[in-house]
Amino acid sequence: MIRRPWRHSIYGLAIALAALAFTSTGHAQTYDLVFRGGFDDVTDDPGSDAGASRFLVQATFGASRAEIARLRGIGYAQWLEQQLSHPPTLTGPWLDGLAENPVFSLNSGHRVDRFYVQAVTAPDQLRQRMAFALSQILVASDSSGISTRETAEYYDILTRGAFGTYRDLLGEVTFSPTMGQWLTYLRNRAAYEANGNTVLPDENYAREVMQLFSFGLVQRNPDYSLVLSGGQPVPTYDNTIIAELARVFTGLSYDRSDYTNARFGNNTNRDPLLPMICFPMNNPPNNQTYMAGGATFHDTGSKTIFDGVTLPAVGNTRSACEADINAALDEIANHASVAPFIARQLIQRFVTSNPSNAYIGRVSAVFNNNGQNVRGDLGAVIMAVLMDPDARATPSGPFGKLREPVLRMTNAWRALEVQLGQPEPPLNSQGNPNSSVGNISMTLGFNGDFEQRPMSAPTVFNFYEPDYQQPGPIQNQGLFSPEFQILTETSVTRMNNTIRSRAVDYYIGVNNPPATRPLVNLEPLADEIITVNNTTYGNLVDELSVRLMSGRMSGPMRNTLITMLTSQSAPTTESARRDRVRQVLRVILFSPEFAVQR
Repeated sequence: MIRRPWRHSIYGLAIALAALAFTSTGHAQTYDLVFRGGFDDVTDDPGSDAGASRFLVQATFGASRAEIARLRGIGYAQWLEQQLSHPPTLTGPWLDGLAENPVFSLNSGHRVDRFYVQAVTAPDQLRQRMAFALSQILVASDSSGISTRETAEYYDILTRGAFGTYRDLLGEVTFSPTMGQWLTYLRNRAAYEANGNTVLPDENYAREVMQLFSFGLVQRNPDYSLVLSGGQPVPTYDNTIIAELARVFTGLSYDRSDYTNARFGNNTNRDPLLPMICFPMNNPPNNQTYMAGGATFHDTGSKTIFDGVTLPAVGNTRSACEADINAALDEIANHASVAPFIARQLIQRFVTSNPSNAYIGRVSAVFNNNGQNVRGDLGAVIMAVLMDPDARATPSGPFGKLREPVLRMTNAWRALEVQLGQPEPPLNSQGNPNSSVGNISMTLGFNGDFEQRPMSAPTVFNFYEPDYQQPGPIQNQGLFSPEFQILTETSVTRMNNTIRSRAVDYYIGVNNPPATRPLVNLEPLADEIITVNNTTYGNLVDELSVRLMSGRMSGPMRNTLITMLTSQSAPTTESARRDRVRQVLRVILFSPEFAVQR
């Protein structure tokens, strides 16, 4: 394959960017760069609008015409610098602001609405996209009844930690009360006797932190190939190790705003937004007095976990308990299989469902060492994912991924320059106080048509699994297709109807749109066909191809759309031109070519 000369150094660009940041030993880069002034010649322009669009579809919630122009003007390196430097746009503070209104009634729909607002409009697009990807790897969910505000705080943990170290993020996840509830180790305690039976520690988190959040079921080489012994895969753990690791995750309960009458097993004055602590029963955290003669609810004995690692016995103090948990997390984060396990899933979420072993190996190498001897630097890792030669080369063969429903919606909105609706008014249509007052509604809060509601996965295995293979030609070729797991004839129809409603039927200029409804901007596209002929119709189709399909619309599809347009009478009004644009949009947004991100 012939590549332009600049592509040979694309992968090195990710490493070079890492060197631009100030670092300290053992920590991820601090991206507080002073942006370059733009006086230097741009040498890493994507080369075309289509190339810029393709990168943005991978790196953000969708390409917009403005962002395509900006990327081409400043190049990959400065675009990444700026994205890594943006402060995080968070969900929790927005919800807290709404809840200050005494008539406001917070529910999960407001959280999901806010997810879409941030996905479409937040300036820290790469961070937002990374948080969404991490939410599908380090899965917690409100599907088990966890409150809206606690779920939002967990997502904010992922957003804040999107470019930090994997180890730091794993620690925040582990001590999160949301995760503690989700995987049932909140108030988990050391083995004890009850009614003549021994009650053992809950094993949920011990199992899933290994299987899903770190290194998986079997050992992997850096390129994700299997480590074999006697021709067989080598397991990373067994049930004995799960039981041993479960003893580590004991003794954690809510931190409190006030410890009066607080107990390990109650919710008195709990603060569900603070990290869990190894709980001191009757006194504030700086006092090490525990109930039951000084014994904690943490298992203080030595524990032998995976790879023969033994954690020594610890004392009956809060600090010793938390040190024991952190020692186990250190061992998990440093496991040799973590780098390929996490690298592969990030590549799947951003670029392609079937990355080559070489691609995984290159990203794993950056995970293991960001160039400054820091392991697990997620900022460096995502740069490596996006700037790898495989990601930037012209796609061929089984390269790419099915766009998951959330991304189909956000890609369409961003491509069509959606404008947010007005905040919910103080009074509803009946003239009564509006319990959603102030919310900016994307009308997707309780929408089940996508089979994918952010932070509402049905299980810890996410909406779909990274190793899912769609039966038929995909499975027969040994390929993976994660997003296909949630597609059925029914779900495809419902999803397309919802996207049509949100991205085609509600537009600036439509008659009597609800004030709170987001509206797409079709005016620039309609202007392409003020003068109607094959050339202007071709320009319209090509513009939509760049915005929605990274310029990769096939020749037959392009010809079919132009024929469809020319076979009708010419539109003579602005309304008719918008309808003609909407007609083309319906075909594109429902097409297999749009469905697959290449």
